[in-house]
Amino acid sequence: MLRLTCVLGAALVALRSLVASAAETQPAATPTPPPQIYRVVTRPLCAELHRTMAPAIGMMLQNDTTIKQSPKLFRQYNTAALYGDDAGSATKDPVAGDPGGVSNNSQNMVLLGMENLIRPIANNIIAIQTLLDKPELLHGTGRPDDDKRLREIREKLLKALAAQNASLDIISGFVDTQQMADLQHAGEAYISALSQTDQRGSTSTPSPISPLAANPGYAGLPPNPYTIDLATVPGLVVGYNPVTRLLDALNWTMDQTLSRENDAAKAVMASASLCGQTAQPH
Repeated sequence: MLRLTCVLGAALVALRSLVASAAETQPAATPTPPPQIYRVVTRPLCAELHRTMAPAIGMMLQNDTTIKQSPKLFRQYNTAALYGDDAGSATKDPVAGDPGGVSNNSQNMVLLGMENLIRPIANNIIAIQTLLDKPELLHGTGRPDDDKRLREIREKLLKALAAQNASLDIISGFVDTQQMADLQHAGEAYISALSQTDQRGSTSTPSPISPLAANPGYAGLPPNPYTIDLATVPGLVVGYNPVTRLLDALNWTMDQTLSRENDAAKAVMASASLCGQTAQPH
């Protein structure tokens, strides 16, 4: 991700430098008559690079930084699933307290960390999409050559945004599924306790086993009984973990974001180079 920050970040720096150089061209106020009237002449391309593209790129870089934290959390979740505390001491003694769901305390802390990433990413994606859907970009500025360049930049940024949105879907989807599974399986220890031998030595009628109890990772409808267990597929038997597959998918979407942002950065830099002169005296 370092190369991503350098390339797309360089485009943002170039846009900011463009604005600063335009400000420096403004004449200093002078009390000597006669005054000269200056009119700032700005191409639509340059104006939109400043008003729209620069803020969009800035928020996109913020998303990159936030999304970059997620792979570490997925790895921590795997570690917590293997070596974390038990799914709650209450599962061994239901009377001791609420048995909770299927995640242990370490897993719940990781899920909370993932959940804290979702809102900032989502808010930025909404804001970026809103900027890129401005009427000036959708319907044109009236200058065909500028409109062509702006459409090209907009399209490339939208492609990068789509890759970021895919990363968000993976993170938020995993969090929602695990939280729903915890809610759905909460209290199962109590059901198990009711099935044990009572104080008089009699055994209560065993409660039916929920089809979802077989795999605590499922939430909602029972799984298809004909689903292929990927752990039995040759090549996936050793070390198979569904969370690892999500991590692989997340790394892929991050790579796609990198490639698409680099492509957008080239278009932004090429257009910014045309915006050198912004003020002319009349």
